[in-house]
Parts: sequence; structure tokens; C-alpha cells
Amino acid sequence: MIKRTLIAIAVVALLATSAQALGPDPHTDPTNANNPAIKVNNQDFTLGWPFEYKALDLCEIPVYMNVGYYVQVEKCNERKIKLVQVDCADQRVGRNADEWPCYYDCENVKIRANFEVKVGVRKEKIGSVIKDWDAWIDGDDVIGPTSDWDTVTVCVKAWNTELWKAGDVGKEIRVGTVYLTVKPNV
Repeated sequence: MIKRTLIAIAVVALLATSAQALGPDPHTDPTNANNPAIKVNNQDFTLGWPFEYKALDLCEIPVYMNVGYYVQVEKCNERKIKLVQVDCADQRVGRNADEWPCYYDCENVKIRANFEVKVGVRKEKIGSVIKDWDAWIDGDDVIGPTSDWDTVTVCVKAWNTELWKAGDVGKEIRVGTVYLTVKPNV
């Protein structure tokens, strides 16, 4: 009987010691501030109840990408140049009176790029109404690398137009296309 009592006391003492080593009851100490901690890869992890697995950073893998040249025109499909008749001697057109009728218009275009670009234009006639014409960037034609939009002004002038070839009098007809071009500014 004494032997059984001594064994029971030893088991109770062992359990009391084990429970004390685990720290305070999480129900009475919600912060688990007194729970033991372990270190893994110089990171502290607190043990508490219920136990929860934490993800460990095991391997660092750098990520790279090849960044290509990027140029964007804001709302390109909404841009439109609508030529209106002006005096040929107008400084914007700069032609002689005998080159009448003359037409002119400009359109502001917002552009952004991730490299320094030189903006230009290429023009293409549609039909035979326009005989002589020119298109250009009015003002600064270099856009720097920026996340902000820069504005360029695209202008077109026409002279010696042949209005009798239009056909659809009183209607807006397409007489050409101006393409914006870009290349690295080197």
C-alpha cells in the first residue's frame, strides 16, 4: 500500500512539474507572454495553446524580368484632326494666295514611355482631294521616361486642295491618316 501511494505521489509530482514547464494556462493568460519561445533562423516563435504551425522562410529566390521598350498613347482611338479652311497666308500654313484653298488643324496627344523617345509623324493620303500637305509635331518632340502623361501637338496643313474631287459635298470625308512614330532619342 505504501508503495502504491509513493508511486501515485511521484506520478502527481511529475505531472505538476510537466504542466508548470509548459507555462501558464492559455485560458488564464490570453497573451501567452510567459510561454517559452524557440529560435529558428534567428526568428523568435512563441509556443502557445493551441499549437499553430507557422510558415518559415526557407529559401530566397530573386525574381527578374526583361523590361522592353514601352510607349502608350492615351485614348489613341479618340484622336481626330479635322481640317478647316484658313487663309493660305496664315502663319500656321505659310503658303501663297495662289495655293488656295488651304486647310489646317492640330490635335493634342498625351504620350508616356519608359525610355526617352523622339516622336514623329508619317502621313498617308486617302483619295485625291489633298494635293499637297504636311504633318508635323508642333513644339517639343522628345518625351522623357516618366509615369506622367506628356502632351505633344500633331498638326496638319494642306494647300492646293482639289475640292471638286470630294464627291460628298457637305459631308465630312476622310482624306488622309497621320501615324505617330516613336524611336529612341539617341
